[in-house]
Amino acid sequence: MSIQEHVDKLYLFRDHYFDNHKPESAEQKIEDLRLELSKTLNLLDDTGDASTASDKVQRELMKARALNVLPDFNPEALEILTKLVKFHPKLVQAWNELGLCFWKKGDMKAAKSCFESALREEKNAESLRNLSMILRQLGQSPEEKLSKMHESLDKAREAVNLNIQDGKSWYVLGNAYLSLYFTTDQDPNLLKQCLSSYNQAFTDDSVKCNPDLYYNWAMALKYDESYRTAIENMEKALKYDPLWTEAKEQLDSLVKHLENIQLMITKKGKIKARRIKDMLSSLKKEHDGCSIDEKFVNKEGKPVILQRCKFAELQVGLNVGKLLRGKVVCHVYYTDSPAFTFCMIDDDENCFAVNVYNMVQGKGVIIGDSVAIFQPFVQHFNFTYKEKAFSFSSVRVNNPLQLEVNKKKLGSEVMAPPRLSVTLKSD
Repeated sequence: MSIQEHVDKLYLFRDHYFDNHKPESAEQKIEDLRLELSKTLNLLDDTGDASTASDKVQRELMKARALNVLPDFNPEALEILTKLVKFHPKLVQAWNELGLCFWKKGDMKAAKSCFESALREEKNAESLRNLSMILRQLGQSPEEKLSKMHESLDKAREAVNLNIQDGKSWYVLGNAYLSLYFTTDQDPNLLKQCLSSYNQAFTDDSVKCNPDLYYNWAMALKYDESYRTAIENMEKALKYDPLWTEAKEQLDSLVKHLENIQLMITKKGKIKARRIKDMLSSLKKEHDGCSIDEKFVNKEGKPVILQRCKFAELQVGLNVGKLLRGKVVCHVYYTDSPAFTFCMIDDDENCFAVNVYNMVQGKGVIIGDSVAIFQPFVQHFNFTYKEKAFSFSSVRVNNPLQLEVNKKKLGSEVMAPPRLSVTLKSD
């Protein structure tokens, strides 16, 4: 077995640890990895003196790469790699490994410089992926951050184009789309491209044990309101990283949110029967004498004629040319959601959830408000998780300009600015 194969085997041990170990051994993973690293370094030492200068360079490079297998910064790896790129500046892998060293050290500028140096020698997917990740963590002003996000997306696309079978590149591309989704106005098309990228990544066996893939995929699915598959992917993230507290909290939080939605729909917001009756009476008065064909101003400011429908008359998906009216019965609070969620009832007392995206906090509706939804996007959920059955319906509103509240069309003042939390974390 060559020295490169020995080091590849070390990385395979790290990345597929939970394929061969039970979740209970999670706390032992780093210790086991250190032991495997020690074995690998001994094997490298046992290969004897390198017969050529080229062999010596390769052995030093593999030693540094082996040292880089641990999550923490390794000064010895940095020292070896610094010497290698000084005397062998065309060694692309050395530049990439050195970039990872600086990244772990927290020196993003030096890491970026290393990946750019590697690309000057040869266009390669690893450098492009790493640059894509680094760029998303740069920029001070909102304009700079947005520019870096677009640049990050370009690098990720370049990496995919070099090898469309490479799951790591598809995964990084998915992350780039997801980051851009939050940096802009939460365009659902960006979310679809993100999910498509993660699906492509999953076809590559080399990334199927990556907990970050499942976690980010789950977050994207949550925002897409694909709740069942979001939960499944969050569980897979925990399978491959059982000690990941944030993933466990996100899973528990999502399940609790869905329970709250279902409860509030079932209980009609826990509103007393008399008040429900008053709301329905008020809704009927609003509709009396009015044609089912109503004029509505769309988000482009153009008047359109829409047919007023009850919830049961709507189809799953986008209801073009339709208008849904109802009364707000409650809010459903969820701290980790980009949507403002409330429940409403229609003329037939059908109760359903409404998720409004891109709305300024504090600018939502209140209980008793009459709400009209332009071209509602309807979804029905029916699945079970750990003996908990979820069965409810919702309407997705991607833009608050699709709403009319108490006969008043919402304006641009309710539109939320883009937001993104950037963390110093490798993809």
